Amino acid sequence: MKNMKSGCHCGSGKRAEECCYRDASVVDLTQYRFDQAERELRIKLVDFSHRPEIQAQLGEAFYIWKNDPELSLADLSEEDIDDQTFERFFDWFIFDFKLLDSGKRLLERFYEEYGETLSDTERAILKDWMGNTYSFFEVEEIIEKEGCYIRDIFTGEVVQVKDSSASNKLSRMDIIGARLLKTGNNVYFSGVISVYPQAFKTLIIDFVSREFKEYKKTFGRKRTYQEYLKDWGYLIGQYIEDIVKKPKFLTSEGDELIFASAIYEISDYNKVLNRLRKIKTLNEISGGTDELRVFSWITKGKHKLSGTIELEKDRLTIEGYSLSLLAKAKDLIERKLHGLVTHREDRIKEFESLPKSPTSETQKVKKLPFGVKSSSELDTILDEYYDKWIDTPLQILEGKTPREALKTKKGREKLEYVLRELENVYQHAKERGEPYYDVEKLRKKLRLE
Repeated sequence: MKNMKSGCHCGSGKRAEECCYRDASVVDLTQYRFDQAERELRIKLVDFSHRPEIQAQLGEAFYIWKNDPELSLADLSEEDIDDQTFERFFDWFIFDFKLLDSGKRLLERFYEEYGETLSDTERAILKDWMGNTYSFFEVEEIIEKEGCYIRDIFTGEVVQVKDSSASNKLSRMDIIGARLLKTGNNVYFSGVISVYPQAFKTLIIDFVSREFKEYKKTFGRKRTYQEYLKDWGYLIGQYIEDIVKKPKFLTSEGDELIFASAIYEISDYNKVLNRLRKIKTLNEISGGTDELRVFSWITKGKHKLSGTIELEKDRLTIEGYSLSLLAKAKDLIERKLHGLVTHREDRIKEFESLPKSPTSETQKVKKLPFGVKSSSELDTILDEYYDKWIDTPLQILEGKTPREALKTKKGREKLEYVLRELENVYQHAKERGEPYYDVEKLRKKLRLE
């Protein structure tokens, strides 16, 4: 922690605690008001998230957040998601997830609808929150019973965080994943923080370096690092979680250990056999027959790793233990056997398959959001919401309302895309027993049936 001068900044020469006690009390009172406003704001945001049209998107958002193609939402119940996992997901849902029906984040939508009803303090807090990102930090110093100093591993920025509980559990040089929320003059952790050993720092930096390049290829070269973290940052945590749950086996060259093979059709068995026997890096294994000849092969360099090449009457199969090794062997075979082989397919099998997600029986009961007493009341609320929705400018429709989008061919195509996405969202919600809406009603209102 940086050294603090003992003299008061007012120039009186008195000790700070003697001269500015009154000022310190004012600062503490101001901070207290900010902290109270933060608590009230959080409650309002949670209440806002209980709206039926938002609740219906929770399941789809969870599927996106988990980024697990083997996850079956139809078979996933609330009992399968532990409290810590849900708290991490819900934090992302509130701050970063773009709602599927508007393309806006929940904080942005809340501010648009209720900003004028908030106090000046609440508005100031909310504006700070809308620009924040979930990032990764290295713990530089622990302040006992108060908090810690942490350094962003990407930007190098150092921040003091107020959190007495974290100060008891963190250690210097820990790597943590966290969202920082500024409230008044203080910075706090938002929700659950993830703690990793120092060795994970390089893994995270390398992963982000690769992904940020892909992000800019997808969305444009001018995209910023902060935009990447807002849109794709959640993938970093899932990447680390995957490494923790499923350690990767590596070859001595640093490649991921997998079973990789390439299959070729051959045009002349005898010519292929003769050419294989002339390749110096191949060694024919004894005991072969006319039905099957087997060669072992090694890569050049310090680390020599072998694979096999199997020759049958009508095909040749290369087998190796990493993608880079397979690529080298394929290059060799296609050069030496040019005109005699035709590539058909590659096959890749991981050393260890992904763990299956827990499942339970599909729930068909229609859940009701907080404060809604019956299904008919829910239907009325959703009908009223979408009556307004068709005349609401949407970012995904380039600022046009759904009704206005109908006037052009391009607008109708985009609107049709939005409606199909809504149908998918509500179909999944229906299968999970969550609030859902019949999008066919929207088509009728827009005369698209």
